[in-house]
Amino acid sequence: LKLHPDRQGGDEEAFRTLQRAKNVLLSDKLRKQYDMLGLDLDEDDHQEDGDHHEDDDGANGEKKNGASTPDSVLSHMASTTVAFFLQLAVRTAMLATTSLLITRYKYTTVPTILFLFYTSFQIHKARKTVENAAAPITLYEIMSPVLISIGVFFMYIGRGDSENPWTKTFWFGETVTMTLFCLNSISSSASAALKPSAPLGMGLFILFSMVALYIRGKGWRYATFLAVELAFALIAVLVFPIMEMILEEIINEKLRKVGERIRVYGKVMESNYKTKLEEIQSAKPGIVTSVSSSRSQENNVELD
Repeated sequence: LKLHPDRQGGDEEAFRTLQRAKNVLLSDKLRKQYDMLGLDLDEDDHQEDGDHHEDDDGANGEKKNGASTPDSVLSHMASTTVAFFLQLAVRTAMLATTSLLITRYKYTTVPTILFLFYTSFQIHKARKTVENAAAPITLYEIMSPVLISIGVFFMYIGRGDSENPWTKTFWFGETVTMTLFCLNSISSSASAALKPSAPLGMGLFILFSMVALYIRGKGWRYATFLAVELAFALIAVLVFPIMEMILEEIINEKLRKVGERIRVYGKVMESNYKTKLEEIQSAKPGIVTSVSSSRSQENNVELD
């Protein structure tokens, strides 16, 4: 507190150095980096960016600077991957419910189709009220429930008898429903680079036509897809932290080697500095003697 810039006789640079040293001592990560390198790599990133705060605010800032750090790239990748596979699993479960249960009976198919048409009408109605919004409702968002209802209808009328429940009509309806579910997933993702479009829809329709040709409305194949998606999500949960630990250990090993070289270089520089300093100090008497002799010669010349 004696060096606080707001106090009389305070030193801003010294106060910042002491505050940063305290942050390093309070943070396990920063202490580990300093022990490996002998340097504070994050010093420039944690300088104060404004007027000086009171003690309480400074303590909070120290906690933020020392204790909390940004998530790594692998952490972001892990969370994105897990979220993707979980969302895919939810869509698969919804599609399996539609294919195996809803479209099997007329008393569930008709209400579902009516509900989808009602949803489309409500979206169209809401479009008029948000025409000037930053993200207006698109025509695809209005027509998506109607197109899904068409797929559900084809799945219902395409069911054959008990011996052969799968037909080409059912395959077409299942393909349409899968395609729209995937397009809706893309549309609901705010950070997605792709947006629903006709070329993308055609590409997904071709892809899911082959998937539907394999599934053929069978529950155990839906269960297989669901199990694979959940397994990939579980693998992402387990693998990414291990990869992060391995990568961190590799980086720490590199930092230790760099730290050793920095310390050796520092010792060499210190030794060279001491040697130069000794040479200068040992050369000072000779310099003084030569200067005094030259001055005496000048005085003698003046006297003559």
